[in-house]
Amino acid sequence: MDASSGRKIEIFEPFSRAFDLTKLILFQPFDVAKWFVIGFAAFLSHLAGGGGGQGFNFNSKLMNGDWKWKLRSTTHEAFGSADTLPGWALPLIGIGVVVGIALVIVCLWIGARGKFIFTDCVVRNRGAIVEPWRSFKREGNSYFLFSLLVAVIILAVAGLASLPLWLPLAIRGEAPQGANLVMGISLLAIVLMLIMVGYYLISSFMIPVMYRRKCGAGEAFGASVAAIMAYPGPVILYVLFSVVLYVAFAMSACLLTCVTCCITAIPYLGTVILLPFYVFFLSYLLLFVRQFGPTYDAWANVAAIEAAPSTAATERPASEPPEPPPVQL
Repeated sequence: MDASSGRKIEIFEPFSRAFDLTKLILFQPFDVAKWFVIGFAAFLSHLAGGGGGQGFNFNSKLMNGDWKWKLRSTTHEAFGSADTLPGWALPLIGIGVVVGIALVIVCLWIGARGKFIFTDCVVRNRGAIVEPWRSFKREGNSYFLFSLLVAVIILAVAGLASLPLWLPLAIRGEAPQGANLVMGISLLAIVLMLIMVGYYLISSFMIPVMYRRKCGAGEAFGASVAAIMAYPGPVILYVLFSVVLYVAFAMSACLLTCVTCCITAIPYLGTVILLPFYVFFLSYLLLFVRQFGPTYDAWANVAAIEAAPSTAATERPASEPPEPPPVQL
């Protein structure tokens, strides 16, 4: 049965079930070792995502319209100082840039593999890294290549959308002003927002599909687009509701960062502290996507929920998709 079979797609039912699943995974029973392992899986999965959290310091001259002077001054100083650099500096800078790009690519690769590890931890209610890392090697690598392709496309589209901004500067040496500036920035912002929302939505569907079908990114992309096009209304409501949830999460994370003296801002430790939020969001996504049919159900090919080695004595019955929650006591 495919995604266009007249299914009723709920928004709030998966939300309530996600709470129950989060409690079951992390607190019934509470296992410190399992918590830290799942936290590490969540940390790995977020290496493929963009890091937010940095503020922007808008200089008063920029806000008062002197940004054009700043741009010319900075550009002149940069190119002028390049002529005064010693001969060995430019190759060293080039090597640094290459190493930086390589590190970013490695993080994207590990993050792509980590998404399937984290998904496996939630679906099978266990803390495991090595086994899912090996089991989903092909899917993780395929998703990584897909992410690189999307990044190139986004850069190309952003470059085209920003033509009204940089083309006058390249031709006449003058940056756009007034209405042209506003229109150029607005066009770029709208295009980037649409691309990012579309990529977030489709890639969110792709992970459960690839996990369930053990397929490549191309097949998962087609299946995700088909599901979204079949039920655009519920999907839009899901996105809007998720935005509200993420705003609430961001506020809670900021509050916890202040309360814990910025401990939650430390990589991995912050993920461990905020793990219930991450498990909940992934659970909500998986429970929402599974409504589109057995081929979208991450639990459909799991015969039984496997406990982590430290909780082997507390095995639980298998899930029965798609109607009941994925795991029940």
